[in-house]
Amino acid sequence: MHEKKKAIVRSSAKMSVMTMISRIFGLVRDQLQAHFLGTTMLSDSFSVGFLIPNLLRRLFAEGSMTVSFVPVFTDVEHARSKAETQRFLSSFFTLLALILVVVTVLGYFAAPLIVKLLYASPNVLPEKYDLTVTLTRIMFPYIMFISLAAVVQGVLNVHGNFTVPAFTPVVLNIAIIGTVLLVHFCMPGLFPNLTYAFAFGTMAGGFCQLAFQLPFLWRTGYSLYPSFAFNDPKIVRVAKLFAPGIIGVGIYQVNVLVSYGFASSLGDGRISALMFSSRINELTLGIFAVSVATVMLPTLSRELLAKNIDAFVSSMSYSVRIIALVTIPATIGVFVLAEPIVSLLFRFGKFNADSVHLTADGLVFISIALFFIAAYRIIAQAFYSLKDTRTPVAVSALVFAMNALLCFVFTRIVPMDIRGIGLANSLSNIVMFVLLVVLLMRRLRTNVLRDGLGSFLTTIAAAVVMGAAAFALKYFFLPPTLDKLSLGARLFGIIAVSIAVYVTCNVIFGNKDMREFASALAGKLKRMRKG
Repeated sequence: MHEKKKAIVRSSAKMSVMTMISRIFGLVRDQLQAHFLGTTMLSDSFSVGFLIPNLLRRLFAEGSMTVSFVPVFTDVEHARSKAETQRFLSSFFTLLALILVVVTVLGYFAAPLIVKLLYASPNVLPEKYDLTVTLTRIMFPYIMFISLAAVVQGVLNVHGNFTVPAFTPVVLNIAIIGTVLLVHFCMPGLFPNLTYAFAFGTMAGGFCQLAFQLPFLWRTGYSLYPSFAFNDPKIVRVAKLFAPGIIGVGIYQVNVLVSYGFASSLGDGRISALMFSSRINELTLGIFAVSVATVMLPTLSRELLAKNIDAFVSSMSYSVRIIALVTIPATIGVFVLAEPIVSLLFRFGKFNADSVHLTADGLVFISIALFFIAAYRIIAQAFYSLKDTRTPVAVSALVFAMNALLCFVFTRIVPMDIRGIGLANSLSNIVMFVLLVVLLMRRLRTNVLRDGLGSFLTTIAAAVVMGAAAFALKYFFLPPTLDKLSLGARLFGIIAVSIAVYVTCNVIFGNKDMREFASALAGKLKRMRKG
């Protein structure tokens, strides 16, 4: 078991490095948006225009399709010959491509209605509405390319390749960054405004993400060609898992739309501020939490194939504690340092002091549920490995209603502005995690988080001490009048000292998870140096 823990950390760490590079490029992309568009009408239009195909990406690429495909593909490889597995893969890819063409066409024509539903306020300017519809239509083909890329990602993950799929978002971000800079400096009169450059760069980046992974797919011995054997029982099995799952993930995405709808009704800039705060929150989720969850899906699927429930529960519990090691201190760090972080990352050009305050307010309240969102991904993978997509659907439906109600309460009855939307999202995500854990315990008839309670409590204690240290350092070394260079130097110094305090406290308190995590990372670095 000790070696398996190391393997989980090593695979997650490798994927996390690639994801960190991706997030850095994503941050540069967001900084360009902040600089050129700020929290203005143009920024809101692009954020909403990208939101709709991006939510569908999560629905088809990162959501129900992926978690339905990976366990079944694992079964197929285990039970069938290589040629039969190839035929299954090509047939599934062909079917998905046909579905996505239909979705893209429908999305193009339905864009005006979707945008009208999203802009809840009756005071939205016609030019803002028209621009958002146009940008949505430009970016809709992105969903087709990125979802097909997710199938390739699933095959690579099953074959132990997590690095290449984790790196592909870099390709997307480079495409957007390159297009924006090219238009701004070399062809400034090409479009009415720079939002069009962001949109066309997004569509091109989706295609490049698919193309980038194909050579690595061929190395596994598989290829992609048209095949119409849609009556394969295993494809039907994916569809049966996908159908309820798409409803559950769809509910979650509609939940996001509801949040953005309430944000739009609060005035210009709220949608952009919510987007920027979510981006910062997703840095931790994307760099480590999603990496662990992605690594765990094939791992849990293999353990269920071997009917090893004890190993299944132990792997899941360990993964949740590893998530806690990163997300709990990150949450406390955001509470203390939200405003200087937002100012350092985005205060350029049209992103002014008001934009900083608005985004920081949203960030603090969204980050409350950081651990629960990350840990939910692990618990959800457990259900998907059990080939149960119905339970998350029921929970998602309940949480959807709860989030909508809380958004209304915290923006209309208790006027908290963007902070109310963040608080509603956080409370809903906490309830969703708790419900799924309880239901999984009933399903397996065991406490799925039974191991390592002492290590978990130690993580919390060390994070609290770290937060106190960060607050003291902020009070003495971060006055509000610092220039950008001084702010960056001092903020990085405070973060470095805070991390050192956190790690030291974990060592002093005897956190076993921290020791195992550090040991696995050290082993990985040693092998990289030898290689």
